[in-house]
Amino acid sequence: MLAARRAKRKFGENVAKARRRLARLHARIANIRRDGTHKATTILAKTYRRIGIEDLNVRVMARNRRLALSIMDGGLFEFRRQLEYKTRFYGAAVIVADRWLPSSKTCSCCGSVKAELALSQRTYHCDACGHEIDRDLNAARNLERLAASSAVSACGKERSGAVRKPRVKRALKKQEPNSSLAA
Repeated sequence: MLAARRAKRKFGENVAKARRRLARLHARIANIRRDGTHKATTILAKTYRRIGIEDLNVRVMARNRRLALSIMDGGLFEFRRQLEYKTRFYGAAVIVADRWLPSSKTCSCCGSVKAELALSQRTYHCDACGHEIDRDLNAARNLERLAASSAVSACGKERSGAVRKPRVKRALKKQEPNSSLAA
């Protein structure tokens, strides 16, 4: 009994080993998340010319006790930051929807807006046209429409701005022997 208590003294070597093991585990998880964020933002920036995202109030969303941990683990700010710099790099554009845009409350089929939509309602049912769709898919379609509409001016032509240039890896030049050394 006494030997078991001594196994991890307050400043003992076993406590230090346990801390190092836990720190390695946390670092590994952070690296996996960072890698996933980089891969996702790179694929999005390379694949699409215009990407529509919402400007979310994360601080208010994190007040919800049930969702706070998931929201803070998501790294939404870092995702947006990476997406913005990578879209500039690859010649795409990020269209940020206003924080108060009712993307979840607007019907993606007819455009009517619901006055109230509780967070617990996971499917959107339109009272005007009867369209029924998943809430998140409905918001995504509304953001897609917003991103597509921001690309066309009043004349019907695309706006001037970022033009996507294909990124091609340069071929290596074949090295030829130096004629002065060959002789």
